[in-house]
Formats: sequence, structure tokens, C-alpha cells
Amino acid sequence: MAVKIFLVRHGQTLWNLESRYQGITNTPLTEEGKKQASCAAKYLSKVEFDSFYSSPIGRTVETAEIFKKILKKDYVIKDDLKEMSFGAWEGLVFSDIISKHSTDFQNWIKDPFNNPPTKGETFSEIIERGRKGIEEIIEENNNEGNVLVVTHGGFIVAMLVYWLKMAADRWSSIIQSHGAINVVVMDKDHPFISTINFTGHLDKYYSGSSDKVIKNYVSLRNKKL
Repeated sequence: MAVKIFLVRHGQTLWNLESRYQGITNTPLTEEGKKQASCAAKYLSKVEFDSFYSSPIGRTVETAEIFKKILKKDYVIKDDLKEMSFGAWEGLVFSDIISKHSTDFQNWIKDPFNNPPTKGETFSEIIERGRKGIEEIIEENNNEGNVLVVTHGGFIVAMLVYWLKMAADRWSSIIQSHGAINVVVMDKDHPFISTINFTGHLDKYYSGSSDKVIKNYVSLRNKKL
């Protein structure tokens, strides 16, 4: 017996569109974000979900509401599923963070487990509450069934890094697109990861929508931060 968890990132928001770090601050979904949520929900509409959970932050609740209408299934808010706090970086674009918080940003990129964003949350902290939240979900579902979780890119990346036991400096190797689907089968505390950042439901043909964030990380590597 095991629990199959479908981790879905929320749809695009206004700050996502403007390339601003968001964290626990909320801005509403864009029309594109609503479409992404709808496409993800329709793609998963044939799955018989035993339970459905969402982060409490507005953009995930807005995404969950779209899922609720399509799946005809209500959700439970779980605080442990919320995004990591980016502290003083929230609302800032990439270049502003590098300019205003250069040392903190460089340390975070190299090792986010021990170095938080300025006045923010480390990967170790988000993993600890994330692990707790997932364990509660497994217990609530008696270690079986299909579970839908609508959450955040940072949360998903942190949990995948933890489950895969990745080195601290390789966390940015995992990309999460808006509306992406990840599938993890949890046999108690052992993960079987079958899907990461699936976006085939969002576009008829391949889309390079994740290239922008990758270019940022490549630029940092080239600068040898």
C-alpha cells in the first residue's frame, strides 16, 4: 500500500509575469495562470482522488478553486504546504536582489539549506515543515490512495531535492513551471518519483517557458558567484 501524491504548482500570477520574487506574499492569477490551472485540472480529471489539499496562500487557493469546479471535489487547507518565505526579497526582481542583497543571494544560491534569503526561510526549514505536512497527509489517507496537492514551485523543488538526496549546490537543477504536475508515490517514508515538471497539458507543442529562469541560473554560474 502507498499514497500517490500529485504535486501541482499554482498558475502564473502578476508577480510571476513581472519576474518578482513572491514567497508568502500573494498576487492574483493572471488570465494565463487561470488557463494553466484549468488545463492541469482537466488533464487530471480522470484520476479518482481520495483527497485534495492546498496551501493557504491566495494564488494556490485560487488555483484549487478552479480544480474544485472541474473535479467536483473540495479541498482542505494545510498550512505546512505554503511557499518558502523570501523575506526582504519579496516584490523584488532578480536584478534588484543581486544589487541590494548580493552577499545573501550568492550564499543562498550556493547552499540554500543553511543560508536563507535576507530575513527569509532556509530549505532546511521548508523541508522540515513540508516533510511534516506530507507525513500527515499520508497518515490521514491510511497510506493509500490518490492525493492532489496544489502548492508552490519552491516547496516542490525543496521536497524533490530532499527526496532525491541532492547536493546543496544542485538544487537549481530542478525547474518547476506554472501549472506543472509532479507525481510521487510515497511508501511510508520512501519516495518513488515518476513525474517531474510535466507540462504536456499546457501547450499543443513543446514550449520553452522555463528557459528564462534557466538563463538566470546559467548567468550566475558563468559569473562564478
